[in-house]
Amino acid sequence: MSIINRGDSSKPLRLLSIFERLNQGKILNKAEEAERFSVDKKTIQRDIKEIRNYFVGAYNYNDKIKLIYDRKKKGYRLKREDSSWLTQKEILAISKVLLESRSFNEAEMNQLLDKLILQAEPEERKHITEVIKSERFYYNPLEHGKDLFEVIWDFSKAVREKKVVEVDYIKATSSEVKKRCLKPVGVIFSEFYFYLIAYICDSDLDFPIVYRLDRIQNYEIKAERFRIPYVKDFKEGEFRKRVQFMYTGKLMNIKFKFWGRSIEAILDRLPTAEIVAQEDDKYIVKAEVYGEGIKMWLLSQAEYLEVIEPLSFRKEMKETVEKMMGNYN
Repeated sequence: MSIINRGDSSKPLRLLSIFERLNQGKILNKAEEAERFSVDKKTIQRDIKEIRNYFVGAYNYNDKIKLIYDRKKKGYRLKREDSSWLTQKEILAISKVLLESRSFNEAEMNQLLDKLILQAEPEERKHITEVIKSERFYYNPLEHGKDLFEVIWDFSKAVREKKVVEVDYIKATSSEVKKRCLKPVGVIFSEFYFYLIAYICDSDLDFPIVYRLDRIQNYEIKAERFRIPYVKDFKEGEFRKRVQFMYTGKLMNIKFKFWGRSIEAILDRLPTAEIVAQEDDKYIVKAEVYGEGIKMWLLSQAEYLEVIEPLSFRKEMKETVEKMMGNYN
């Protein structure tokens, strides 16, 4: 909302007010603006010309954003090129994804959605608001209820600047707070939660450990910087392809037989998966994955999957299934 008083004809303040309301998607009528600022219409026309020239210069004459006269609405408005600005369709899609993720508490979710919707054209804001109205009303945030924006930002900076961090962390299986010295290499989101991916200081582990951000009670980003050997160089995209349920473990190559409903769902779930053979309606699939999480996912496929290799992992799966059977005896 503009804080400039009606009737204030000071040129800098007048230009700021016009610029602000144009950015908010409002339609500006020359006669109404002249009355608002107690100046003549020629003065407003010169203001509009200056703002138009600013956009031409600021956006390198490439028409990404233009100040145009809309004959239907009888006023001036900003026209943004779809390839450079979020469209109302994109804003709606992002809003839907955010709500489904349940990743933020109610205050942070509302803050995000309100700012997103403000990017839409004024006449489209009502439509987007109505479409997601029910989902917003019944939004069910996660139990931890913590603010995450600042935490995500701080750890992302530590990753980029390669700075050591100290954290006080509580595991899901314990109420005891543990202090850890970490070398952070990534911050990612997966299935409801944000995670810090980090190597433990002075540890011989050749794979990173996953920490849920909301379980970090306190943290301190140190001035000390770290280096990761090239062989341990962490790439978030590659990590995502190989991890399930954010459980790491050793990286391994597995082969399994699948005869469930949708092989496509398997390939979507395991981006490194490759079909190496097909026997009637049964597929032989191989994939490179981290051990602990993949075991949980494979078990979720019930009787429609059989692990073939490695033999040690096949044996481990068999023992787990036998223990599960014991639960029903």
